[in-house]
Amino acid sequence: MHTDKELLASEKQAITGTAVSTDSVLVKGLVGYSRTAQMRAFAQIETALTGGAATSVTVEVIQADNGALTTNVESLASSGLILTAAAIAGKRALDIAMPEFTKPYAGFRYTMAGGSYTAGAITAGFVLGTSTPEDLRPAAQTHGF
Repeated sequence: MHTDKELLASEKQAITGTAVSTDSVLVKGLVGYSRTAQMRAFAQIETALTGGAATSVTVEVIQADNGALTTNVESLASSGLILTAAAIAGKRALDIAMPEFTKPYAGFRYTMAGGSYTAGAITAGFVLGTSTPEDLRPAAQTHGF
């Protein structure tokens, strides 16, 4: 997997409650990169999600009209519910072909169910290639395409 810091939206971001990625990626004008099999969206749990009242987390690839990922937000793909017991360090929560973007900014949203966690961190972004074998990739739940 070939990473580029400019394409990471979350780098070991602490996620104890529902949040969006600390950074967004400007995807407007990425000619030739949209929907290619080579470019992938990924999210990996770096530190296990533990403690607190939360029962699961959902990771989504989102797009928005602003860099803060708050204006006209649209979900493009979802990991589905990942139960706390499965949210361990090293878990690849999302690994999909890069979706088609229609808004200028992309990032990730992390939604906790049942409350919040006391600890946990995630790295997410867009990469060239992936080191996750095809049969181990989580099945994404797509929205709108």
